[in-house]
Amino acid sequence: MYCNWLPILFILKVSLCYSQPESIQAIGARKYLLYAVNPGEGFNLRRDVHMRVENLVRSLRKDEPWVLVLPPWPHLVHWRSNYPQGNIPWKMFFDLDSLNEYVPSIEYEDFLKEYGHEIDRILYLQNYAEGWTSGTWEDKIDPRDCINDVPYIKDNDSEHWKRLGPMFPELRSKEFKCMSAQGFTSILTTQLLGRDNERAILVDRFEQLLHSDFWGDDYWNARKSMVYAKELREEGNRFMKEQYSYIPDSSKGRQKLSTPGPFMAVHLRRADYHYARPDQIPSIEGAAQQLNKLKQETGLDHVFLASDASEKERKLLKKLVSNLVWYKPKNPHLYGDGGVAIIDQWICAHASYFVGSYESTFSFRIREDRQMLGMTRENTFNDICGIKDDENDPHSCEKPTYWPRETPT
Repeated sequence: MYCNWLPILFILKVSLCYSQPESIQAIGARKYLLYAVNPGEGFNLRRDVHMRVENLVRSLRKDEPWVLVLPPWPHLVHWRSNYPQGNIPWKMFFDLDSLNEYVPSIEYEDFLKEYGHEIDRILYLQNYAEGWTSGTWEDKIDPRDCINDVPYIKDNDSEHWKRLGPMFPELRSKEFKCMSAQGFTSILTTQLLGRDNERAILVDRFEQLLHSDFWGDDYWNARKSMVYAKELREEGNRFMKEQYSYIPDSSKGRQKLSTPGPFMAVHLRRADYHYARPDQIPSIEGAAQQLNKLKQETGLDHVFLASDASEKERKLLKKLVSNLVWYKPKNPHLYGDGGVAIIDQWICAHASYFVGSYESTFSFRIREDRQMLGMTRENTFNDICGIKDDENDPHSCEKPTYWPRETPT
C-alpha cells in the first residue's frame, strides 16, 4: 500500500469524493495529468507551481476530460524534524473538496488504484542549451537531447522508463522525452491535447513554466481553491482563542474578516538566511528593537512569532520582547513540519499587523492569505529590516512589492 507519510494521531474528516462534471463521470473517459518539481524546491514554491498546473488543467478541460493527480509531498529540505515525512497526501495540508471545486483532482494513491502503474509518457522540462539567443522573448517547447543527468532510467526487462528516488516509484512509462521549454504553461497544450491513444502523462520540472495569468482572476481563483485542511485551521483557531481570547470568523479564509486578531505577527526567517542573505536579516537584538517600536506604534502588546530560528534565538527574543509567543504542537508528530508551517501562516494571516522577511515565499503566502481576508496594505506589506539598513528601525528598509487586488466579497 502506498503509505509512508506520518504517524498521524488524529482522524482526518475529509471526503475523497467530488462532484464530477458530466463529461468525466465515466472513469474510462478521463485523462490524467501528473506533475513533479525540482526536489530542492520548498513548500511554498510548490504551492505556487500547483496553481499553475491547476489553471493548465482547467484550460485543457475545455476540450478534453482531464483530471489533476496530486503528487505526494516528499520530505522537503526545510522540514528539519528528525522523523520520516515522505509521501504525505494532500489531505494532510489542504481541503480536497475545495480543490475539487476548482479542478477535478485525485490523490496519487487513488490514481494508482483507479488507473494503474503504467502511464503513456514523461515530459522532462529543461532550459534551452543555447540559452535565450533571439533577443526577443517567445513561448516555445521542443524535444531536445537531455542537457543534464535526469532521474529516469529505462528498465531493460520491461523496456519502460522509471523514476529514480522516492517520488513515483511505482510508475512505469512507455515513453520519455526531454523537452526544452520557455514561456507560460499554455505551451504544453500542444503536447497534451488531441492524443486519443494517451490517457496519463507526467510533466516533470513543472516549475520551468510561468503562470499564464499571474495575479489575474485565474491566479486568484486557483489560490482560493487551496484552502487549508480543516484540522489545521481549527488548531490555529484554538491557539488564537487560548492566547488572545480571539475567535476568527474567517471560515475557510476566502472572505473578508470582520475583526482581525488583537496581536501583531512576525515571520522572522533565520536558518538558511544566515548564509544566503546575511545582510537581509537583523540580529536578534535588532529584531527585538524593531518589534518593540512596532508594538508602541500599533498599540498591539502581543506578538506572535513564526520562525525557523534556533531555540536559543527564540528564547533570547522572548526575553527582549514581552508577550511574545510561538506555536508548538503538543505532539511534534501530529501535523508534521508542513502542517505546523500552515498553522503558523493561518495565525499570521489573522493578526492586526504583520511584518515578514525579505523575499520569502513563506511571507508571500501569508500576504496572499491576508489579502483574501481583506487586510490593509499598510498592515500587511512590511518587512523586518536587516543589518544592511538600520536594524533598530522597522522603517529603514524598503517595503515589499505591493500587488494590489480587490477586496474579496
